[in-house]
Amino acid sequence: MKDRTLPTPELLSAYETVPGMYLVLSAELIILTASDSYLKAKALNRAEITGRFIFDVFPPDPAVPYELGFAASLQEVLSTGKPHQLPLIRQELPDSGNKTHNRQRYMDITHTPFADEEGEVQYIVQHSFDVTDLVRAKKGVEQREKELWASEKHLGFLLNAMPQQVWTATAEGVINYVNQICCFDFGKNAAELKELGWESFVHPEDLPGCVKAWKKALQTQVEYMVEFRLLMWDGAYKWFLGKAIPLIENGTLRLWMGTNTNIDLQKSNEQKKDEFLSIASHELKTPLTTIKAFNQLMKKTNDMGKLQGFVEKSAANIFRLEKLISDLLDVTKINAGKMTYSMTEFDFGQMLEESVESVQYISPDHELVLQEKVEVNYTGDRFRIEQVLNNFLSNAVKYSPGGGKVLINSRLQQGNVMVSVQDFGIGIASNDLQRLFERYYRVDNSALRFEGLGLGLFISSEILKRHQGSFWLESRLGEGSTFYFRLPLSKTRSSKPIIQKPLYYKDDHITIAYHQEHRRLDVDWTGFQSFESVQHGGMKLLEMLKDNQCSKILNDNRNVLGTWSEAAEWTGEVWFPMIEKAGLKYFAWIYSPSMFSRLSAKKSVDIAVGNVVTQFFTDPDFAEDWLNSK
Repeated sequence: MKDRTLPTPELLSAYETVPGMYLVLSAELIILTASDSYLKAKALNRAEITGRFIFDVFPPDPAVPYELGFAASLQEVLSTGKPHQLPLIRQELPDSGNKTHNRQRYMDITHTPFADEEGEVQYIVQHSFDVTDLVRAKKGVEQREKELWASEKHLGFLLNAMPQQVWTATAEGVINYVNQICCFDFGKNAAELKELGWESFVHPEDLPGCVKAWKKALQTQVEYMVEFRLLMWDGAYKWFLGKAIPLIENGTLRLWMGTNTNIDLQKSNEQKKDEFLSIASHELKTPLTTIKAFNQLMKKTNDMGKLQGFVEKSAANIFRLEKLISDLLDVTKINAGKMTYSMTEFDFGQMLEESVESVQYISPDHELVLQEKVEVNYTGDRFRIEQVLNNFLSNAVKYSPGGGKVLINSRLQQGNVMVSVQDFGIGIASNDLQRLFERYYRVDNSALRFEGLGLGLFISSEILKRHQGSFWLESRLGEGSTFYFRLPLSKTRSSKPIIQKPLYYKDDHITIAYHQEHRRLDVDWTGFQSFESVQHGGMKLLEMLKDNQCSKILNDNRNVLGTWSEAAEWTGEVWFPMIEKAGLKYFAWIYSPSMFSRLSAKKSVDIAVGNVVTQFFTDPDFAEDWLNSK
C-alpha cells in the first residue's frame, strides 16, 4: 500500500484557527489536530490529544448503539469514501462558567473524507455544529403544542361526556364543532353535520323562528334561546331547548358555545297534562250536568212515581261521579308513588263471586255469568284486586250497550291465577287495539300518567304490576272482546334449567336446540313470560349462539301465552345489538296466537338497534324455508 498523503502543516494550521468545531483525523483515525473552538468546548489542549487514536481519547459510549455511534460513522466514510452525518447527539460538555459541572449540548456531527486522485481516503474532517438552542426552541414549541393538544383533548372529553348536544360556532355563526351526542342523535359524523348545517334538522314549522332568534343573537351578541323540534336519526322529531352564549375577550366576540337539551318528555307531559285537565273537566261536567237536570225536574214534579225515577237516575250519576273522582285520586297517588297496598291472604274465588254479584246488581240489562270459579287462597291486596276485576266487568258492560251475556272464567295455569272477562259487544278495531297496546307496553307506564281516557285500565295495569302480574286482551270489531289478567301465586321467579347441555337447553320458559345441519338455533318459548324470563332466555340464547358460532335463529312463539310487553324495549334496544355483535344475521320470528304477544314482538323489532334481518311468520314451514335459504 502506498503512503497516504496527510494535510500540509499550513492546512492543519488553518483548521486550528478556523471558526467552528473541527477535528482532523488520519485514515487510521489518529487525531492530527483540532480547532481552537473544539478544544475550548471540550476543555482540552491540543498537545494532549494530537497523535493519539480517537477512541483512546474519546471512548465509545456503551449506552449508544454501535450503528448510531462514531465508530460506525467513520467505518461508513472509510468504506464508501462519502460524507456521513450522524443522528443528533446529546453530549455532556464542561461548563465554561463552572469547571466542576457539565452541561448538556446537542451536536450535529458530520464526517467528511478527503481522497486522492484514485479515490482512496487520505484523512477525515469531523465538523460539530452546536444546535442546542434550536433543539430547545423546537422542544418548547412541541411542548406547547402538546399542552394545547392535551387541553383540547381534555375539553373534547368533557364535552363528549355531557349528556346533551354541545356545539360551538364562529363569531359569524358558522358551526365548527359538535360533540358525539350530536353525531349519535342525528346519525351523521361531525364533518357531515357541519356540511349540512343545523337548519337541515329543524322542523319546517320551527325554522323561521329559530333563524330569526339566531340572527338577532349574532347582531346583538346576547344569549340565544329557543325551543324547537329536531329530526333524529330514526326519522322522528323531538323537542329540544337550544341555548348559546357568546364568548367575548377584550371586547371581541371569539365564539359561541351552545347546547341543545332534550325536553321531549317535558313537552309530552305538558301536552298530556293539558289533555288530562280537559278530559277530567269534561268527564266531571257530564254527571254534574245530569244531576243538576234531575234535581230541577224533581223540584217541578209532584208525581211520586216520576220523582222516584229521577232520584234513582240522579243517584246513578252521583255514583258515576264518585267513581271518577276516586279514579282521579288513584292516578294522582300512582304518579306520586303513594298508592298503598295491604297484602293479606284471602279466598280468591269468594272475592270473584262477590265482585260479579256487585256489578250484576247495577247492570240489570246484562247477564253476568261466572262459568268457572277458581278455588285458591291468594296473598295480595284484596281491595285493589277487586278494583281491577270491577273495572274489567264495568268495561264489558259499557261496551255491550245492547245488553247480553258477560262470561267470567278463572283457573290455575302454570302457577298463575288466570281470570278472563268476555263480552259480545262492539269490539275493538285492530288499529285501536294497537294504540291501546302502545299505551301500556312500557315498564313504567309513563305514557299514560296524564291520559284521561282509560283511567280505570291504567290503574288496573299498575295494580297488577305491583302484584307481578299483567293484563292483555283479544278483540274483533263487532264480535266483542275478552280481557285477561294473571297473578302469579309465587312472588319469587326463577328459571332453573331442566336440561342444560352444550347443544340443548330447557327450562320452564324456553327450549333452545342447536340445529347442526343448518347451523342455527331453534327456540321455543313456552307459557307466560315476564321481563325476568325474557331477559334470562335472551342471555342464554346469546351464550349458545357464541358457543356454536351460528348466525341464524328460528324463534317460535306459538306456545307463548299472554303478553311480555314490559320486556319489548329491552329486547329491541339492548338484546338485539348484543346478539348481532355475537354473530346473529337472520332472525325468523313465528308469531304467538296472542295479539298482545304479537304486538310486543313487533314493537321490539320496530325499535331494534342494528342490522339483523328479521322476518315474521305464522307458518313455521315458511319460516324454516326462509331461514335455510340464507
